[in-house]
Amino acid sequence: MLRITADVYSGRPNPVADITDAAQARTALRELTRDRALFSGPRPSDPPAGPLGLRGFWLETFDDELAHDFDVESRLYLPAGPQVPAGRSAEVAERLVALADWSQAPATLAGPTPPVDASFREFLLEQLASSGRASLKDRVGPAGGGQEENPAVTCTIEIGAFNPGFWNNDPNVLDNNNCYNYASNWRTNTFAQPGRGCGSMYTQITCEEVTRAALCDGMHHRFDCFPDNEAPRPLVALVVIPGGGDYHWYRRQKEGFWGHKPGGTAARNYDNSGNVIYDPETADRGPYTIFCGYFYGCSSQRQRIN
Repeated sequence: MLRITADVYSGRPNPVADITDAAQARTALRELTRDRALFSGPRPSDPPAGPLGLRGFWLETFDDELAHDFDVESRLYLPAGPQVPAGRSAEVAERLVALADWSQAPATLAGPTPPVDASFREFLLEQLASSGRASLKDRVGPAGGGQEENPAVTCTIEIGAFNPGFWNNDPNVLDNNNCYNYASNWRTNTFAQPGRGCGSMYTQITCEEVTRAALCDGMHHRFDCFPDNEAPRPLVALVVIPGGGDYHWYRRQKEGFWGHKPGGTAARNYDNSGNVIYDPETADRGPYTIFCGYFYGCSSQRQRIN
């Protein structure tokens, strides 16, 4: 069996699919091992830091015979997506997407995985078709939770210094904390989800639903001030992928830019074009083209998230 995990989401856990047919699994590994330069990192299991959107695919084998026959580690990483030059990597990735059944999570998988529909395969193929060219920059917003700034209201907030090493240097912290953890500045090691801590998680990925869930956890819309006993009160921003794919959060930093942590990848302060993020509304956000609005976190909210 060959397990494929699409390294694509920022807020939700990444979708997973199994290739259970032995012949198909061997065909996929044969394609991969024709060019071992496709594997990333000093070791094939080391992924690169990727942008928002499709970054690549994890591939896992579950028996030592298969790993031995193809002389591979038990876990491999294939970089793919708009940031990877067009070529063999995209070809192999397209074959993996076609082979995988993304409609249901494997029964043997520990922990929750998001349900995906038929449009997910088309989304992956669209991301692969963008290989070798700049990420899409069409933007829609504000929508469904965005709010106009009110200069008559002044709220006190706290903006911390950028400290990516806190999130990046420990592999367990890196893998198990996402953009919502980063925006809340609270490490839970649970891949925190809006609303799960308050017992009312979002039911779909829209500005309205993710906003409702975050407010349930204790966030406020911008200019809805918190009292001083709720410090620290960070300024954060929410965006989503059209069609309900995923959400992503940013947090304002003391240095004047915004930081973020796409899923289980490294925390950073730059966008998909490599530019420092001074405005999350105009930054290159890849497929996260809907801007939902600005919010404040607070002490009770970050200790509630899960």
